[in-house]
Amino acid sequence: MDMLTRAQIWATLSNIDVTEFCTETEILDNKTLTYLPWMKAHEIMMGEFPEYSWEFTEDPSSRECHYFDDGSAEVRCRMTIGGQTNITYLPVHSSGKAVSSPSATDINQAKQRCRVKAMGEFGLGYRMWISSQIKDIESKSAFQDVQSTPPETDDADAELQKVIAIWDHLKFGDAKTLSEATKLYDKFKRGLTNRGLTDTTGNWEKLCKENGWRAKK
Repeated sequence: MDMLTRAQIWATLSNIDVTEFCTETEILDNKTLTYLPWMKAHEIMMGEFPEYSWEFTEDPSSRECHYFDDGSAEVRCRMTIGGQTNITYLPVHSSGKAVSSPSATDINQAKQRCRVKAMGEFGLGYRMWISSQIKDIESKSAFQDVQSTPPETDDADAELQKVIAIWDHLKFGDAKTLSEATKLYDKFKRGLTNRGLTDTTGNWEKLCKENGWRAKK
């Protein structure tokens, strides 16, 4: 995958509404927290960045879990999207309390949630991690290590940057025929519609003119 900027990745993933897919729950202090299931998160990622990759870092004993002196542990997910890499941490916990001497099941659950959290640090479903209740159960905030948040801009410029990021992500320059380009353009328009955006760049008309194609709306 070609190198993408963190702003481009954030613009693409942060605008996907995952609310309806957050079906996993956990009770914490008599409040119900919701989570995005890892397989649904993976499905969304495969639709946007199918070449994304991840791995769980190992401790000196080659275990994909890092243990502390008190018997608790955490997992660490290294995820790469478009050449950009984040390392995300998550304690092995149950209802907000660290699990002492965690089982294989405890560790596996933490790994999958850490993987989804890693996607959140790139923008996917990041709003799940904003509430103070969730911050309290983690050893560090979901955004403590993130450098991917784009600088603040006015609304019009921010929307334009999102449109450009989506256009760039689809790689229209690789299209050799009008038919190939049209398929990408249809996907581009669906992406804008899903995000409530409008294309004001004129990139489609420019692309067609450069290739001698008759632009189709």
